[in-house]
Amino acid sequence: MIAPEPSGQTIDVLHLSDWHLDSRYDIGSEANCSQYLCCRPYSTNTDLDTGVDNASVPASRFGYLYCDSPPDLALSAFSTMDQFFDKSNISFTIFTGDIVSHDNDDQLSRAYVEYEENVTYAVFKAEMGNGVIYPTLGNHDSLPEAFNTPDNINGGDGATNAFSWNYDLLSSLWQQDGWINAAEASYASTHYGAYAHTTVQGLRIISINTDFWYVDNIFNFFNYTNPDQSGILSFLISELEACEAAGQRAWIIGHVLSGYDGSQALPNPTALFYSIVRRFSPTTIAAVFFGHTHEDQLQIFYDYKDSSLLSGSNSTAQIRNTTDVDYTKPLTVGFIGPSITPLTGYNAGYQRYQVDAKTFEITGIQTYFANVSAANSWTTPVWEFEYDFRSAYALDWPETAPLNATYINALTDAFFSNFSSVEQYVRFQTKSSVVPVSCSGVACAEQYACYIRSGSATLGNACPQD
Repeated sequence: MIAPEPSGQTIDVLHLSDWHLDSRYDIGSEANCSQYLCCRPYSTNTDLDTGVDNASVPASRFGYLYCDSPPDLALSAFSTMDQFFDKSNISFTIFTGDIVSHDNDDQLSRAYVEYEENVTYAVFKAEMGNGVIYPTLGNHDSLPEAFNTPDNINGGDGATNAFSWNYDLLSSLWQQDGWINAAEASYASTHYGAYAHTTVQGLRIISINTDFWYVDNIFNFFNYTNPDQSGILSFLISELEACEAAGQRAWIIGHVLSGYDGSQALPNPTALFYSIVRRFSPTTIAAVFFGHTHEDQLQIFYDYKDSSLLSGSNSTAQIRNTTDVDYTKPLTVGFIGPSITPLTGYNAGYQRYQVDAKTFEITGIQTYFANVSAANSWTTPVWEFEYDFRSAYALDWPETAPLNATYINALTDAFFSNFSSVEQYVRFQTKSSVVPVSCSGVACAEQYACYIRSGSATLGNACPQD
């Protein structure tokens, strides 16, 4: 399993995630509220006895730490990009899901979800022009939130799925905007929004609906022992097998991360996903991308130890212990993109990648952010350059070598010899938020090294927790 040699030439790619447009955002309401969600007419702070008429922190038109994205903040992410780079030089964009605001279920409707999805993709198209965007579904891109049903739950097919209205809408928008073709849109409409598309650069992008391993999707507990009720992972395997046969490189994009602290995903499907990534890395899979946490994070997929293969009751069968991981053999990286929404207690942010034009490995990362704690002093949103990944961590690494799994694994090793590096990682995770995260010394290093090294829910759950 060997990755191809780099070309030495790069393309630029944007990673956007967790947009969470709040169409009901109320300027001047309580932004420092006691209950979820702030910046709404009904938001109050019960400790301070404040509300919309006497807000302790009036909601700026440009957002705040405990609120979803008001239109002015969301739009400014695009309008300020030219301060940092030429948008016309972006080869394509990936969007790792979550459009709809974090409303309670009784405040959501199909009409509201459809409105937010239509508006968001219209904005993306208008702002990026001819630039191509490859989206994936987030857990909030549904109604009720997080719910998706496997077709076989009632013996039907995709045409009878209770959520087909949403898959039909989204796939039609993606085709209408010219991001996927008719055949891919047809597949997505009957397969939970999943599709695979080859970019003009030759990269295969495989988008999967990760709600089928999300802990809050109650339908995942139907026939729980089957790790792939929906067939999404079978689709992924088929696509990767075709890529392998053709010598084509692939990216996997999804929303809910498969591991890290283990709190967001179910063990069985993410163990299978881990095994799939291990099987096709690093020769075929160049990288994996998620969103969901609203934080700037990383996770590594490793090879298994030889001892992970166990004999089954049938002498010809073998069972894999998917927790028996060889941490000396890192294979590929999961990049978890920061969110546009500041919720909860973070800033707004996004990332730009330099990507090798042949191997499609990440060779550079720059992160941009808006410090929304200062939003009430703004007359227009202020976006800033936050950090360059390679410069910030400054490991002993060839300048032209990719930021691959070996590099990220070395970074986790550095946490133990230089505690300031893990403290820096934790700060960048929040997009340099003013809200403090208590983490220092060896305990911090152990916790975050373990998170980054955990590509499945079971591995993440075994890490030290707060």
